[in-house]
Amino acid sequence: MRFATKRDILEKKSLDLIFRAGEEGILQTDLWKKLDMSSREGSRICVRLESWGLIKREKILCDGRWTYRIKSTRKPPSLGSILGAPCITCAQAGSMCASGNEISPENCDTLEKWILTSQVGGEVAGESKAQVDLGKEA
Repeated sequence: MRFATKRDILEKKSLDLIFRAGEEGILQTDLWKKLDMSSREGSRICVRLESWGLIKREKILCDGRWTYRIKSTRKPPSLGSILGAPCITCAQAGSMCASGNEISPENCDTLEKWILTSQVGGEVAGESKAQVDLGKEA
């Protein structure tokens, strides 16, 4: 069993603050101050998080000093991302759709079609939401 190190804890707290900062992001110096860490420690954590693709850093001039604005590369989940998903109203759900079962997400033609034709917000490419809803009834 691996125990969380001080660095692991600071990385998690940093990610949380960066994510909560939203699209505007947070200045790297403000991040260090909020987490009560040294600039050296903060820089190393940010470089590591950036190398993992979890954040992006934009070099900016702030109050006559160079620093970085840090933004999350992840977007908050939205309900729109699953609207229209066939799993929610699947008639076969009582058959225990699960990975490894006869009925599973891995071999569901309805789910595959929805994924391949859906766009952000669950709308099917080239169709309105009303048309998609009518198609479900057929």
